[in-house]
Amino acid sequence: MQNDPSSGPSQRSDVQQHYSSLETASLGIEPDVRRFRDILKGKVREDLRDYITSDEIIAQHGNDMISVPVKEISIPRFVFGSNDQGVGEGDGEGESDGTKGQGGGKKGGLGEGKHIREEKFHIEELADLLGDELKLPRIKPRLTSGLEQAVPRYEGISRRGPPSLLDSKRTFREALKRSIAEESFDEDDPVVVPIKEDFRFRCARLKPRPKTNAVIFYIIDVSGSMGELEKSLARNTAFWTDAWIDRQYQGTEKCYIIHDVSAKVVDRDTFFTTRESGGTLISSAYQLAKEQMAARFRPDEWNIYVFHFSDGDNSSSQDDAQAVGILKQDILPFINLYGYVEIGSHNGGGGFIRYLDGQLDDREEVVTTTMNNRKDIIPAIKSLLGTGR
Repeated sequence: MQNDPSSGPSQRSDVQQHYSSLETASLGIEPDVRRFRDILKGKVREDLRDYITSDEIIAQHGNDMISVPVKEISIPRFVFGSNDQGVGEGDGEGESDGTKGQGGGKKGGLGEGKHIREEKFHIEELADLLGDELKLPRIKPRLTSGLEQAVPRYEGISRRGPPSLLDSKRTFREALKRSIAEESFDEDDPVVVPIKEDFRFRCARLKPRPKTNAVIFYIIDVSGSMGELEKSLARNTAFWTDAWIDRQYQGTEKCYIIHDVSAKVVDRDTFFTTRESGGTLISSAYQLAKEQMAARFRPDEWNIYVFHFSDGDNSSSQDDAQAVGILKQDILPFINLYGYVEIGSHNGGGGFIRYLDGQLDDREEVVTTTMNNRKDIIPAIKSLLGTGR
């Protein structure tokens, strides 16, 4: 049986060239993919304020990757055809050509409409967009936990290693030094061929780095005056606050506390879904936060944040004084930031924020703000995170 001439070296060369071109094309598309991701981020940035004030993204909590609805992206392109409108300057005057209403009315048609597509974004990407949009300062940790984590850094050089870590410049330098020492280097024909002993590889050295931990206390009032809107405003503010603080630390813990006349630690779902009932004793929540700090989150090992959401309708002025007393003595001296958000105070209730401002107005670690509707979410986030603490 004779060999098929078509399967000879020429064809194999064509196949190799074909796969080589495919590989080059796959590498060449990476800049286009990065450009497309930048375009997507630009679209998300345009509507970021809408995302922040809706519950659509927050519903996906617990996932590192978030599906974000992005408006249709149209790519500019030339269209061949006649230019019926013409080109000129100044105000146009003339008669209609009789085509008014074609394709521009409100009746149904056969044309395609605008579509919404969902794109996956890492929560860290959205946090960075949030920081850029609101011009949030980077947080400087108040302290480190004293714990250390080993971080690999490729700062060492070794004579052995995998090809992927080959240091070409150092290898060439060693080969050049060797050939000059052996007097085999020819200036007229400067060819340097490294041998095994010339190879140099980058190697990792584990360097200890202080690990900064943070714990966020979220406290919400679930008394009878806190309805679904109030909890939704709290949920949005807490979600984006979470995203930004998580971006600043290697690890964060969350402690969720609900309270009416008594307080208890709950999981995240319970925090946002507990039905409202009963009266309000704000001091009960602060007392529990104080106990949790002592038992689980030592202030010398944790950067501590406390955010409280309430309508401010406390049971009595005596409890106002007791709550602020706990803050002054047992919480504020040991934390990075205390933020109090009074929700729905325009309904005539509230008042705790006024007492706070009167007692703690000179404390840098204290931030107070109010929210009445979804338009107030963004200013509230900026107020809470704008200190950079």
